[in-house]
Amino acid sequence: MAKSFPSPWSLLRDGFRLALRHPWITLGICLLGTALGGLAPLLMLRGGLGDNPVIESLLFFIALMPLDFYFLPRLALRLDAEVLGHPKNPMDGWEEAFEARWLGAFGAKVLLGVAAGLGILIFILPGLMVLFLFGWAPTRVLLRGESLREACLGSLELMRYLWPLAVSRALLVLVVGMALLGSAQYAIEAIHPLAGPQSELLSPFFWCEQFLGSMVSVWTTASLLVLYQELESFPGGMSSRSSSEK
Repeated sequence: MAKSFPSPWSLLRDGFRLALRHPWITLGICLLGTALGGLAPLLMLRGGLGDNPVIESLLFFIALMPLDFYFLPRLALRLDAEVLGHPKNPMDGWEEAFEARWLGAFGAKVLLGVAAGLGILIFILPGLMVLFLFGWAPTRVLLRGESLREACLGSLELMRYLWPLAVSRALLVLVVGMALLGSAQYAIEAIHPLAGPQSELLSPFFWCEQFLGSMVSVWTTASLLVLYQELESFPGGMSSRSSSEK
């Protein structure tokens, strides 16, 4: 019987279950993300920068880099090893694999973001095509230990065969995540508008928003991991072709 791809809704459910596989680790990451999120308004306040949304957004991005580029990838690699046990990411060696790969994955993610950003600035379509074709490259560097060239070629090959499934489900995950965050922000603005860094730091609603944002980040990471594993093992994916070639 031919393998059928899981429904989009099961992907959301499986991502939620995977995110809660280690509840204490997830809680720790969420608390860390909450604390890091508070650095942006604190720096705005201490630096006398006033209420500048652009600068605050940039500070938020910088403050959350440890979460996005180290702790979440570490969790993803561990979950991949536990759930899949891929030969290139065995359970008994995931910590060593992470320490050897995370910097390369960080570089791949930065390069992807720069290339996509330049493409969007020049003309929106080239930037979207970069994300479309090479979006899985950082994941492959992290999970499978590939070089940047191998990861780009692997992402290109994967999207060549499975792009409708990959794009539709990745968009669903991102849209649901953004909808959750947007709803929380709308509710907070309706209940207790935050005016400036000092107001944010003193408001419990701000800290709740940061905690929810971290939770959504963990869920998004887990859901995209589930999606990648399904794509990799699906007929036409890289795993199946590699096995047949052997």
